[in-house]
Formats: sequence, structure tokens, C-alpha cells
Amino acid sequence: MTELELRDLRKTYRARGRPAVDAVRGIDLTLRSGELLGLLGPSGCGKSTTLRMIAGLESVTGGDILVGGSSVIARPAQQRNIGVAFENYALYPPLTVAENLAFGLKARRRADRGDVDRKVKEIADRVDLTPLLDAHPAGLSSGQKQRVSLARALIREPDVLLLDEPLSHLDAAQRDTTRRELKRIQRDLGHTTILVTHDQEEALSLADRIAVMKDGVIQQLGTPYEIYDSPANVFVADFVGEPAINLLPGTATDDGQARLSDTIRITLPVPVPVPAGRKVTVGIRPEDLTLTGEDDGLAARVVAHEPLLESGIATLALDGVDSPLVVLTDPEVRLAHDDRVHVTADPDLTHVFDAETGDSLR
Repeated sequence: MTELELRDLRKTYRARGRPAVDAVRGIDLTLRSGELLGLLGPSGCGKSTTLRMIAGLESVTGGDILVGGSSVIARPAQQRNIGVAFENYALYPPLTVAENLAFGLKARRRADRGDVDRKVKEIADRVDLTPLLDAHPAGLSSGQKQRVSLARALIREPDVLLLDEPLSHLDAAQRDTTRRELKRIQRDLGHTTILVTHDQEEALSLADRIAVMKDGVIQQLGTPYEIYDSPANVFVADFVGEPAINLLPGTATDDGQARLSDTIRITLPVPVPVPAGRKVTVGIRPEDLTLTGEDDGLAARVVAHEPLLESGIATLALDGVDSPLVVLTDPEVRLAHDDRVHVTADPDLTHVFDAETGDSLR
């Protein structure tokens, strides 16, 4: 197992006649040996560029990459001992699964045939590919192809494992199964791993820690619970969570509340040093809101209600507030369009952000 460290890692793309584009703007990050880090963010945020720089597939504009305490910046990709499982699998159609797994070892000529065969059998057994060793990629399901891609990255016994959107091509059932298998394999083998994904569920369920990226910058680094329960800014709060967090513009008052409209006020968590008159954004996750009895809580009108068996999703309109309010409801709750309801929020579970910077004020 090996530690991975990124020091002020930067990537700038330049083209004649066009402005320079800063894809990665200075990342400082250390992965503990055996840790699985989720690199999470929207398309174009720089996460795949970061992965490619670590792998040696993309040149580095500035900064350093250390594997096991040694810089690998000057080493070509084939000398970094970093395994990569690509989003598009990158399997060789004419070759069997066994031949695909053995291809890299034979190309590097680091093992004799007997050793290659042994490694192929061992890794196939690890990832449940033994019955498929004689099959060709065309006859495999998407989930099986992904396991072959993962096994091919693992067979070289890499110091660091990089996974680039590994589940994006799978349907919902395959994604759930493969996600569980991926977590088991990573835990069993103990590889230091970076998982690049735009899927928050994937990152939250697999990663020991998550780095949320936007515009080439890490917005927040923490455990899944820290990212979800204590978002550093509006972007992180909005990007992580399904259904998405409610973000309501308001103005802080001198009695520890935020005024959302002439009639609607929400109590802020204590202590939050927000001076009266300051513009804020109040964030409340749908599961942290509760429908209450008549005249208890904030008055609202039902815009829509989606019964989803395990729970329901109600979209409400608060009196005088333009932004809709989404609430998770108990499965037995039945609501109709234009019903009048009341809703309460626990101040301890309420988030407060500066309206101008978007930064958390908690």
C-alpha cells in the first residue's frame, strides 16, 4: 500500500489565438495508504484531467505528484505503476478475457508465461471472472466488461488505482451490484484509490473521503458525513443530496432568525454570528423538514406530491416566498394539489450561507 500526494497541482491549456484555460487550479491533497478517495464534481470541473495527470497521460503545468514519497512527474506513464480502469473499458475485441488480462504483463515482459497465467487466474478469481476467461468482450454484459477493465488495472499490482467513471455505462441494477463488488475488492486488496465520478451516490457509498471539485478547485474535502452534514458552501450543499437541498434567500434579523418574506421567518442555528440585515441563503434538506398540525409551523400550499412507496416528495409554496420548498413525507401521507399545510424546520439541522460569497456561516 502506498501514499499519494498532490502538491499545488495545476493544468493550463493554451491554444494559439485563444485565451488560456485553467482546468486545474492548484490542488493540494494527500491520500492515506489504502484509502479510497472520491473525486466528485460536474462535467468540466477538472476531475478527469487530475486523474490523467496522476496517471501520466496528461502533462503537468505546475506542482508535483508523489507516490510513496517520491515524485513521479518526470516518469512516463508506463514507469509509474499506476493502474487505470477507464470509463469506456478499452478492451481488445479480438482477445479473450484471459488474453485481455495478460496483455499488459506480456507487453512489459516482466513475467514468464507461467507467472502470467498464475496472475490471470488469481485476479480472475478475485473479481469473479473465472467462468468468463475464454469469452470475448462482445459476449459480455456491461457489468462484466467493467470487471474485466478493473481486473486488468489490478493485475499489474499497482501502487495507486485510478477509476474513471467506472459505473457510468451500467443500468441501475448493474450499478448497484458492481458498486458493492468494487467496494469489496478495494477493501480486500487495499489499493490506494481515486474514484472519479459525477454521481454523488457512487461517491457517498464508496469513498472514505470525498473531494468536491468545481472549476478546477477543491471546494471541500471530508468524509461523506462531513460533506453532507456540514457543507462548506452553497455549491457543495446543492451538489450533494437527493432530493437537492432547499436554498431560500432571506435577511438576518436581530432575534436569531432569517426573514424569507413578510410573514415567513426561520430560526437560525445557535450560535451563528449573523448581523441583522445581512443577506443570507438558508439551506434545509428535504428530510429535515416536518409536516405538522394546523397552525403549527410555516404556512404553505401543496404544489405537487409524489408518493414513492418508501416515502413521498412534496413540493410546497411558502406564503410570500418565490423559491419552492421540497419536503420528504412519510409513506402514508396523502396530499392533493392546493392543500394547505404547515411545516417546521429544526434549527440545529438548518444551514446558513452568506448570500454574496456562498460560504457557510456555521
